[in-house]
Amino acid sequence: MKGDHAPVKEPQVRGAPVVDRVLDLALQALADHGYAGWTVPEVAARAGLNKTSVYRRWPTKGALVVAALGRRLGHDAALPDTGSWREDMYQMTAAAVEWATSPVGRGVTRALRDEVDEPEVRALLGAMMSQRGDAPAALFRRAQARGQLDARADVPMALTLLAGALSHAIFVENVPMTEGFIRRLVAMVADGLERLGSEGRGAAQ
Repeated sequence: MKGDHAPVKEPQVRGAPVVDRVLDLALQALADHGYAGWTVPEVAARAGLNKTSVYRRWPTKGALVVAALGRRLGHDAALPDTGSWREDMYQMTAAAVEWATSPVGRGVTRALRDEVDEPEVRALLGAMMSQRGDAPAALFRRAQARGQLDARADVPMALTLLAGALSHAIFVENVPMTEGFIRRLVAMVADGLERLGSEGRGAAQ
């Protein structure tokens, strides 16, 4: 028979609901207070957990933020595959816009932008890029493999143009992100990819 004073096990960060709660609270803290303005123990307390349980799963604040952003941005999600690379490009872009224009997305983006010169934030962003991998570029490589897009198309430049235009429109000009606006922007980038790919093919002949 166990004694009355047997040690009580601390709650573990297990199960999707608990994990989701911790990740959501971390993103909210980042959006509200910036990267430096909150601590992992504070998030653990708000989640009703012991800080050691959170640290056991995510050893650092950076690891927690990378996990939270990766989950929210769908890094593990399958790429859109409608059969049309242009429609796939639109769906991928629309999903990114939905996140970026949400209250938490705006707050997180602003926080990371404001603290980008901090070493921890730079390391975090580097980890994010590594975790993200080349999923967007994979969409275009698939189109090239299917013969829908020329192999010489400058995909990295297209992604830079698309991301830069969206960032400026959302955070500088405050342009409403309507379906029409997103489709026009995607069409312009897609037209450029096709045109430059064709020009490259002609020059090689």
